[in-house]
Amino acid sequence: MKTVKVIALSALVIGAFCFGKSLSTVEVKIVEYPELNAAKKSLMDGKAHLDKAAKDFGGHRSKAADYADKAIKEVDEAVLYGDKQK
Repeated sequence: MKTVKVIALSALVIGAFCFGKSLSTVEVKIVEYPELNAAKKSLMDGKAHLDKAAKDFGGHRSKAADYADKAIKEVDEAVLYGDKQK
């Protein structure tokens, strides 16, 4: 469990610097949108499994990975939308 927290925190720090936001802003979003954060983590985990699959299964694996990327972007958009509604 500690490894997951370290990885999650590392991803948040990297994301914060990439998007020019402070770490405190990112931490607030975790508290405000726990369901969205859990969904994004699940999508990212699923995408990682798809990427590691031994074969492409007739193009379905790569198509599923593309859908996972799109879903992750939608979750990010949902968080941004939620921030604008405050």
